[in-house]
Amino acid sequence: MSRTLRLVLSLAALAALALGSVASTAAGGAKVLDARMAGIPSGAPTLHGLIGGGVAWSLEEGRTMLFADGRLHVEVEGLVVAASGVNPIATGRAVLTCSSVAVASSPIVPFSRAGDAEVNATIDVPSTCLAPAVFFVGITGNGERWFAVTGW
Repeated sequence: MSRTLRLVLSLAALAALALGSVASTAAGGAKVLDARMAGIPSGAPTLHGLIGGGVAWSLEEGRTMLFADGRLHVEVEGLVVAASGVNPIATGRAVLTCSSVAVASSPIVPFSRAGDAEVNATIDVPSTCLAPAVFFVGITGNGERWFAVTGW
């Protein structure tokens, strides 16, 4: 009898864990993108209509998570000009592209000299977003230039 009771209790606990996981995922919307980022390897490639940063940028660590309900988290650490090891840009933002077209961007965030920035925002994600990519762009005197991107 105790063996049967243990089996029933174990199955009940497993079912509770499974239902709890499904409920928390459904409440926040499906994850659309969960990817690492890479710095721009050379000067000025235009990608998805966004102009490159002009020189190579290196990135110690970058991560992006995007959910169907529009929640966006982007974190870059050590995103600096490769030649100097310094970030000369004071602000940046995240830009979402779908089917190689920019469709949404985050508010502007601080971008430290050490190359650290964090975006926590809610953006408008189209109902269909094929081949999503997220760029981290710097706000410069010449407009926005991308320095890092997902899926590189």
